[in-house]
Amino acid sequence: MVRTQARLNPSAKRGAQADGFQPSNSPIPRPLRPGPSSISPAPNPFGDPGRILPDEEKQHAELHSIINGNEHVNTSHRGGEEVVLSRNRTHRHVEALKAKSDAYVDYTNKTLTPEQTDFMIQQLEKQADPRLQRTYVNGLAIERVISSAPVLSVGLKFLRGADKAQVNRSEQIDMEGKIPDQKDALWRVDTAGSLLTQFNVSPDLQIVQTDQTASIVARAKNQAREPERIFPGQRRALASRKRPADTLTIDSERVTIVNDLRLGNWDLRGLLVEVDWSSLWDLMVNYRNLIAGGGPEMTFEETRTLLETMIEDARRLCIRSPILFRMATRVSIINSENTRYGINLGPMFKTLTTSKGIKEIISLSASYYNSLDPTGSDDSTQKYIRPRFLQMLVLLLSLLNNEDLAEMKDFLEATYKIKADRRDIELLILKVIPLLSINPRVFLNSLVPAIDGYPLPADSANTDEKHSDFWNIFVKNILEDGYLLPGTVDDLGRRSLSWIVKWPEDGFKSTTIFNHLQYAGRLRTINDIPPVEVHPGSKCTELTVVMTDDSKYIISPRDLDGIVNMTPGKYVVQATKGEKQCYDLLIQEKPLNDEIYKAIKQTNEIVHLVNYWLANPTKRRNAMINKILPKKSEPQPFLNEFRATGRLVEVLAFLNKSTLAVTYKLEGRKLSRIDAIQNLARDTRQLRAFIDRIEQRGSIIEFGFNNAEKRQFKNRFDQVRAEIELAEKSREMIGIDKELSNEPIVKCLYPAGVEMGGENVWNGYEARCTEQTGYLRVKAKYLTIHSVKWLTGEVIELSFDQHQQSPKTYVTPLRPVPEGYRDDEARVDDLAILLGNYIAIGKRNENSSVPNEDLTMINYLRIVSMQEHNQSRRGKNQMQESHSQVCSFK
Repeated sequence: MVRTQARLNPSAKRGAQADGFQPSNSPIPRPLRPGPSSISPAPNPFGDPGRILPDEEKQHAELHSIINGNEHVNTSHRGGEEVVLSRNRTHRHVEALKAKSDAYVDYTNKTLTPEQTDFMIQQLEKQADPRLQRTYVNGLAIERVISSAPVLSVGLKFLRGADKAQVNRSEQIDMEGKIPDQKDALWRVDTAGSLLTQFNVSPDLQIVQTDQTASIVARAKNQAREPERIFPGQRRALASRKRPADTLTIDSERVTIVNDLRLGNWDLRGLLVEVDWSSLWDLMVNYRNLIAGGGPEMTFEETRTLLETMIEDARRLCIRSPILFRMATRVSIINSENTRYGINLGPMFKTLTTSKGIKEIISLSASYYNSLDPTGSDDSTQKYIRPRFLQMLVLLLSLLNNEDLAEMKDFLEATYKIKADRRDIELLILKVIPLLSINPRVFLNSLVPAIDGYPLPADSANTDEKHSDFWNIFVKNILEDGYLLPGTVDDLGRRSLSWIVKWPEDGFKSTTIFNHLQYAGRLRTINDIPPVEVHPGSKCTELTVVMTDDSKYIISPRDLDGIVNMTPGKYVVQATKGEKQCYDLLIQEKPLNDEIYKAIKQTNEIVHLVNYWLANPTKRRNAMINKILPKKSEPQPFLNEFRATGRLVEVLAFLNKSTLAVTYKLEGRKLSRIDAIQNLARDTRQLRAFIDRIEQRGSIIEFGFNNAEKRQFKNRFDQVRAEIELAEKSREMIGIDKELSNEPIVKCLYPAGVEMGGENVWNGYEARCTEQTGYLRVKAKYLTIHSVKWLTGEVIELSFDQHQQSPKTYVTPLRPVPEGYRDDEARVDDLAILLGNYIAIGKRNENSSVPNEDLTMINYLRIVSMQEHNQSRRGKNQMQESHSQVCSFK
């Protein structure tokens, strides 16, 4: 184990800084790239203060041994130097970055697994996936296999979530019923072994490791119907005496990646959800760092900052993790038992937190939100934070499995008036989070099981023609539980079931149809939570953002995703002060493992030559060799080509002479600096071992080729080793990078809040669906529209029959309405039924003998405000509610 810590010289001279504060028409400098004959990177034309220049490398000799092999990592490399990472970056911000990085290093050290270079070499030989067994004691892997240890059957479900294309592909595979990719034996064993341990971040930012091996073994032992399945080839009693209770073995042949964990008899199962690591780690660490800085008695302002930080981190996590915005993901999370969120690093799935960890974050955030007592502070603050806090709450609740959600049920209902049964939480998620599917069939087949708990019929009965019927039944079912689904003129008004939003010809693929879902029961907080906006609205033409140096700039909304995802390019930003000049935010990427790819290319050329010799051994044997070697010898296996874990790049963001952010990407996915170093170390170590193994095949090198060919082989090996040495130097340079944010924007200041405009207007009602006719019967107050006046493109003033003595009501359409179609929204003599926060527009049937029967539902309008007549407050609590009447919609 090597722990390294480099101390920097505070007086070390910096390289000259060129002017990087450029107008928007300035040329983009060439990306930074070390030359083939130089180990040191070229000087940054922007005078990047977040990098170590070549003349300082001697002060970092200790870092040149970082992560050689599988040793622990310590990247506390600042020492005593006071470095200006960015012009205005505060000391507290720098310390927060360091604390977050140190916590991740600590976590990485505790999740290391034993080196398996020999096993990797076996995988490169052209044969079936080799078997791997590994014994764990107290959750830690040991080098030898204990034969008496129980061997568990493990089921894994892996939800890829690195990018949208990958998520779409996974949904297609599930739809086709294909068997999931089983990865390799090493991935399965190491990932299954990680399920034995829980990791949590303590309040002082320490990584706390909790072993669950003993309880897992005990549960498997109690549930096992066939003891021989767990203790193969041994008597159960004898095995129990020979092994400790906290010891077990993971066998790659008994670890299976499946589509549905509910199918199969597993001793240990786990749902693995791949998410954006930086957003999740921010969510886990940032608020703890704020709490530690604020102390036990945080001020009101510190508490507000804490909550806003958590809200932003939770929002970023979900938006940057496409798998969390998929309708098909819901059933997997709901029914999972061991729910894990993390990243797929290639060799294994790395868990960052679990469903239980998310539950702790919810509990802590709730305690700080509740401390914002309006009676002891500004009354508007909690109201200002409330919509966004509730959005965050829903985002985090969507990550809980059934077990953890059930433990929070009473708390959620008593504190936030949120109906917290699983079905109700899923309906809340439909309303707030825009979930997507690749097609309507996947959407409906995921929606019904998530809400109703049972699957739709088999494919023979699950046709596109049947989807409309399934949808109608679904809307009727949720109505019986108090949920009303409003719609627009385009959605309603059919001859039959006019009140149900119709299933369109091309179906639904998104839950945005539930944005206006309304609950009429006692716990009605769901009605106050607006949908999450993944991207700025179409009316938003500019965004004000706060950069990592605390400066504010205006950007185009269409550039937001590119900047936060660190997509290389030039982005125009405008200052908010002074002359409001425009500048270039430059994002550039630099390859980090080009040398590895060059070495791999040369290695694979050697592999082709070796395989050719193995395929044609007799052609290359001369008479002398035939005398020395037998004609028939044990055949040596062919070799597969060596493959790297992926293209690794460093991406930097420059603005105004400063490096605002640096991140690392593996095949386009963000990963931490420590993980980038370890990926490079793993590739170089395994490639070196592979080359050594080829050279050890002496019979090939000595007898299979003539002298010229042997010299050619030797030259190729020397070239490969030279490239590996260059790759080692590149890896060492990453180790001396400074701590920076992994994206340049820390906060977006959206021009419009997330509040669902309007007063807290509620008109009580009761609604149910008749079983035989499918009519909607409503007991509510209804009025006849006397006049309709459009005040703006979004606000309509409705007045009702003067004899009814009703106040003017201001409403807004559910969707933008072109000016030529405004008359369709509401007309004079239409019937207005007051349903909670909405007005339902109905049309009478002239042929009906009963005035309020057989109505046709035309539209819904959301109430913005209602003018109330001045009434005495005396005796108000003794007054009876306004008389409601019953009407029905066909």
